[in-house]
Amino acid sequence: MINLLATKRVGVWVCLLLTLCGDPKSGVRGGIGSSARMDTPSDGSDSGNRIGSGDRFDRGDEPFSKYVGKGYDILFGYPLPNNELVEDPGFRNEIFDTRNSLDIISQVACHRDEYFSFIEGINDVAHLAMDNINVEDVNTSIIPFSASMPYKSYFADLEIGRKKYLVAQNSCVHKYVTYNLRDSTRHINREFLLETEKLPILEKKANGKDFLQGEYPHREGNQQCAGSIKPWMDFFQKYGTHLVLSAHFGGRSFNALEVSRRTMEEAKIYSYKYALGSVPSLDVFRAAWLQQGGPKRGGTEGSAGSVDGVDSVDGIDSVDSVASGGDDILNQPNNQLHDQPLNQPPRTRENALGGRAPSLDTRGGNQTFDGWNQLTYAVWKDSIYANLLPVHLELISLSSFMRTGKKESYDKALVYYNSLHGMNKERYYLSQDITDVLADGKQITGSAKGSLILSCPVGYVKSTGFILTYDTSERVRGGAAKGRDAAKIRVYPCLSRGEYDISCSHRNESDAVISFGWLYCVKHSFVKLETFYANGSNKSGGTSLEGKCPEGSSVAFGFKMKLERNKNFPSVKVKACPVGEAKCAISHTKANSDYLLWGFCAPRSFHSISSLQVTYIEESNVMNDVQGACSDMYKNKYDNIFLGFSFSFDNALGSVDVSPCAMKTKDCVHRVSRRAAKSYTGMFLLCRNDGGARREFSSPTRLAQ
Repeated sequence: MINLLATKRVGVWVCLLLTLCGDPKSGVRGGIGSSARMDTPSDGSDSGNRIGSGDRFDRGDEPFSKYVGKGYDILFGYPLPNNELVEDPGFRNEIFDTRNSLDIISQVACHRDEYFSFIEGINDVAHLAMDNINVEDVNTSIIPFSASMPYKSYFADLEIGRKKYLVAQNSCVHKYVTYNLRDSTRHINREFLLETEKLPILEKKANGKDFLQGEYPHREGNQQCAGSIKPWMDFFQKYGTHLVLSAHFGGRSFNALEVSRRTMEEAKIYSYKYALGSVPSLDVFRAAWLQQGGPKRGGTEGSAGSVDGVDSVDGIDSVDSVASGGDDILNQPNNQLHDQPLNQPPRTRENALGGRAPSLDTRGGNQTFDGWNQLTYAVWKDSIYANLLPVHLELISLSSFMRTGKKESYDKALVYYNSLHGMNKERYYLSQDITDVLADGKQITGSAKGSLILSCPVGYVKSTGFILTYDTSERVRGGAAKGRDAAKIRVYPCLSRGEYDISCSHRNESDAVISFGWLYCVKHSFVKLETFYANGSNKSGGTSLEGKCPEGSSVAFGFKMKLERNKNFPSVKVKACPVGEAKCAISHTKANSDYLLWGFCAPRSFHSISSLQVTYIEESNVMNDVQGACSDMYKNKYDNIFLGFSFSFDNALGSVDVSPCAMKTKDCVHRVSRRAAKSYTGMFLLCRNDGGARREFSSPTRLAQ
């Protein structure tokens, strides 16, 4: 009997000891590296009974060891949590065993009106992942598939080919988890070390040429190079390219918001505070515990899941599939935000939005019954605590764990690895800064009497352009004047017709017609700059001309012209088309005038379109060379001409000289060939506007002879 009592006492003491060691709130932890835990409740009303708090929130390092300490492949990883709830494919094998050795700092700050941070374009992911890194100093030859790494070349729009989205950054939960490398010798994967030692050093050929340059590894007879690079490729596929050293964790359930163009313009890249009710198209994912059956069913009449037989909404299964969790949500005390009871939704089908009974999978924000907003917010908030995912990774290169002699080989192998498994060239190209895209092309100009042909140089294909004609002959009068034949100025577009289309031409047998044009050529046929144009010869006035961009594109460059019937070309009136708009138009045409407009549109996936501005500057009766430039309150590295051309018209001789403006230069100089005659000079410049205010362009300067 005594032995039995003693045994029970020992058992009790063991249980107490285990409880103290295992309870994170007791301040006692096993393992190396204690955790500093700081829990700040969202508000006083629900801090005690919030779903995901307490035991569920502090269960040790296990959820975070799935990520921290793992290898990560920057070519395949996601820069932001995937909207389809797919696991990040960038994670690779374990390099450090971080269980019971992580430092965790928890901070919960959930404010209802402050959890949307609007970001325009993936370029601005720098605010998420690149706060303190100078991207100008990194290796630009590496193009990783992750914005977790400081490589400027990848800051690109992942939604290319789709509609424009705003990414809602979760600011409701912040959990920072880090691993201290001073414990690395104790926890490192020995197999990783052995494989690192076996990696070969990539030598140069006898002639001093690096075999990894260009396409050299693919050439026949280069088996030695192929044999040397293969172990590195296998290593990257197994362990990735970097180590996840620290991570910020947030909720898994936030989604992309599809918004109107007007809302996009309002939000832009600024931090607007949007209440949930003002976002009508928010699609909130149901929490995982709802999908798995959730808490015990016990809903009352009138709850969201109490209406049976409702079809699915937006591809989600019927309300019956969430009834086990949906019925009970409205009645849980933690969902009564700010002590305000939820309004019960109507039971009848007729009163529901669009003839459907309201439910968790209904889109709509303020378009549904009053209680839906708070219900949506509650489900969204609670799901965050139960579905933690890393929203930002802090990585270090695996070369940090290699001997000095292999670090250079790591860099070479990574460049080659990128060439094998890098991103789709078209998606990458279409997501760049538009100024870089434009500067990558070639501008071709030309002029002639009668017919004109413009051709791209070798290695380039036609993207867009125009040929403009001016009829110097007397205007035909009376019944012989028919439609477009009566116009003195006309524009003909250069349209891209495929991969092998390299020229643009206009045929005219009359020497009285002067033709001049501008052709823009690109390296890749998939760089599509949609061309728009319109011509009009109006006798009575009152009509309009318009050129529209297709959906998903906006005006990047263009102009419109007006020439009165009794005037010559030097009297032409020219205005630039507004950049970033959906169209370029001439609203009210006047009688006895000829009109035309031309321009091209660029996909909105190109960044910085809104920062560009087209201007037209002109000088009459000049005999000297003319110089035009962009000007601003201050000069900076972006204060350049990114596209442009100039022309001069000699009315006496009836000829036109046209020339392109050099790209990424501070000014454009037009050389007047016939200085004995007075000429009209016009200049189109596409300049960058970084400050947000409208630029003031300098007038052309007449250069001395």
